[in-house]
This record gives sequence, C-alpha cells and structure tokens, in this order.
Amino acid sequence: MISAFIVSVALQRGFGLNTDKPVDFAWVMIITVSITTVVWLTTTFLTKPEPKDVLVAFYARTRPSAAGWAPIARLRPDVQPSRDGLSNLLDWIAGCMLIYGVLFGVGKLLLHEPVPGLILLSCGLLGGAIIYWDLSRRGWSAVVD
Repeated sequence: MISAFIVSVALQRGFGLNTDKPVDFAWVMIITVSITTVVWLTTTFLTKPEPKDVLVAFYARTRPSAAGWAPIARLRPDVQPSRDGLSNLLDWIAGCMLIYGVLFGVGKLLLHEPVPGLILLSCGLLGGAIIYWDLSRRGWSAVVD
C-alpha cells in the first residue's frame, strides 16, 4: 500500500499527471499497478516463509482444499479438507451481488433514481437470499465452526 501511495503521489506531483483527466488517470493506474505488482512480488520472494507449525495450525483451523496445501495436509491427515469449493464460489458471487447491489441501490435512491435503485436493491436482496439458502442447505456450521 505504501508503494502504491508513493508511486501515485510521485506521478501526480512529480510528473504532473492530472487524475481529473481520463488519459492521465489511466496512466497513473497502469503505472501504479505495474510498480506495485513488482514490489509485492519482490517482497514475497525475498521474505522467508512462515514456519511450518504456523501453517499447520492455520490449515487445521481453516480446513482449506488440499489442492494447494498437499505438503501441509500430509502433516495433519486427521484434518478433513474442505470439499465445498463450488458452494463457496456461489456464496462469493452472491456476496458481491449483495454488497454492490445494496451499496449502489441505496446510492441511486439517494440520487432520486428510484427505478435503477430498486432494481439494484432487488439484486442485492437476491444475493442475500442465495447465501441464506445455500448455508441453510449446507448447514450453518460450514461458516460458524
């Protein structure tokens, strides 16, 4: 985050890019994302990984899919890995619908645009209903445990 802040400010103050102009804004975004990506990848590869005991404890608590966690999963064969990836994907999409539908729906209503506002609120409520249905079907312990 610090690198994104520094790059963005440097581009605007040092290089005179004006984010009120669409072309300048686009360049600020492209350059900031590019440099920030290099920074986080470099940081990731230069720092040492978490100790195995921390990863094992995390794996046991969260029970992620064993697909990306095979070396850690072998250390804890007693932990049953999650197999509900598609249901979680559905809930994630529905959660996006819920949050953005309500957020933009309320915004449209506040801006006196009732039809788009009510449509967006309806989409948000549909997303919430999908999450409620799915968690009721799977059991609420899927997220509470």
